[in-house]
Amino acid sequence: MNIVVGPKEDRHLMTGLHTVADVHCCDCREVLGWKYERAYEEAQKYKEGKFVLEKSKIVKENW
Repeated sequence: MNIVVGPKEDRHLMTGLHTVADVHCCDCREVLGWKYERAYEEAQKYKEGKFVLEKSKIVKENW
């Protein structure tokens, strides 16, 4: 809800190679984080389908 998931791409992260997609705000189009689409290492499979949101990008306004 309120996000747009961008195209998938392979990235080398601290925990190994993953296929991820950037997550954007559907209003302002700012990148908020990413979604794990695929983990190549068996120990990292639990991340698939999960999101990482950068805390510094989340702002509480007019609530």
